[in-house]
Amino acid sequence: MKKILLISLILTMALLAACGRGRSDDNDDTITLTYANWNLLQPDNTLELRMIQSFMDEHPNILVEIDQQVTLPWTESLATAASQNRLPDIFMVDDIGAKAANGWLMDITSQVWADVDFFDLTDSIQESMRVGGVMYAVPFAQNIHGYFVNRDLLRDMGINPPSFGVSASDFLRAVSAATDFSRPSIGINHAFSFVEWYPSAINPLLSFFAFDGLGFALNSPEMLEAIRIASELHSEGYAFDGISADIVERYFPAGYALGTFRAGQLAFLYGGSWLADMMINQATFDWEFIGVPGGSAIVTLEVLGISATSEHPEEAYLLARWMGHGTEGNLRRIEYAREMGITPSSLPVTQNIQVLDELLEIMPVPGLRYIYASMDRALLDGLRILPGYMQARFSAPTGVEIYGTPHTDAGIDPLIRYSITGDINFQDYSRLAEDVARQQLDAARAAFR
Repeated sequence: MKKILLISLILTMALLAACGRGRSDDNDDTITLTYANWNLLQPDNTLELRMIQSFMDEHPNILVEIDQQVTLPWTESLATAASQNRLPDIFMVDDIGAKAANGWLMDITSQVWADVDFFDLTDSIQESMRVGGVMYAVPFAQNIHGYFVNRDLLRDMGINPPSFGVSASDFLRAVSAATDFSRPSIGINHAFSFVEWYPSAINPLLSFFAFDGLGFALNSPEMLEAIRIASELHSEGYAFDGISADIVERYFPAGYALGTFRAGQLAFLYGGSWLADMMINQATFDWEFIGVPGGSAIVTLEVLGISATSEHPEEAYLLARWMGHGTEGNLRRIEYAREMGITPSSLPVTQNIQVLDELLEIMPVPGLRYIYASMDRALLDGLRILPGYMQARFSAPTGVEIYGTPHTDAGIDPLIRYSITGDINFQDYSRLAEDVARQQLDAARAAFR
């Protein structure tokens, strides 16, 4: 099988490399599209190459060429391509707002609204593709974040294993009860993710990272409570990342959180859909993926855009739909994954029932069907889809010096992280942090007014 796949890979690469770049052939009606996706930079990208070849088989008048000049670092590489007027026809977008403001992305609103497959997405994902009233991108895939639960460990300790929809309070009680160094066991791998989901779990008017529709409510009671609880879990020995090296060496010989979970000593592992293959093929205990407390999961989208300079926008949209959110393309991708015996590392965004049934056959993750059924309540991570997100969530300077660290003008994320580890008190700076974050989002939105 490996030999057959290798031959297939070589033939496919040869075919793709032979295609012309971004223009129609004067001698016939064949169209060439250029395509750039960071997953094509991975060592094993056979599935993606098969998807591209299959698209060309379905559309014999279209040749697809992988743009090998667009590489890592992605933003800088795209900027170079844009400066030379050679952006790929279709490319993975790391920040819709920034790329639209730069004039790199085409307005594809009319194509989106004529696409029946687009309406198999949740309303929130549909809306996330819109910036300033314009559709600039379509989803390629999604990564779903949440907690994997060792149900056997909890049962052995007399704890009722939580499932999807568990309340924040019941979840915290289970984390606490599962920590017992005499066993030894520990409740959770880390508490840093609490700031992303806890505010929404106790206040449904808030979303990911306490987003209230306009900005991140970092000074809200819900966010302050999230950081307080996370700090307690970290400092009082309930989170693996908070315990000392001596305790790790004494009680948890795997030496790291993921290994400790695989060894059956960690009750709740915060991770995501990219761990499904490991769990399906390596876990030796009863487990479930429950998303995050409050009956939701965190979703990070990957998105495709069409270059504003593309000469073939209709054909480019066909390829974007095939590789990403479209029903036919998703079914073909699952068929190939089944043939190759692999578990997808990222998941379809569609809610199409046929696609989901086929997916769950090759990806039997306990709890995943419940998460898909409740996807309209998912917490959308603003990464790639919210203008100004990276600055407002991570890097915007606050002017705060965190003594004993390199952060003399700490960004939002270090301010929160060092508050969780107990180096500073976030409440002293929460209003400042919220103001800074809102200013970043307001400034990014202003580019589209």
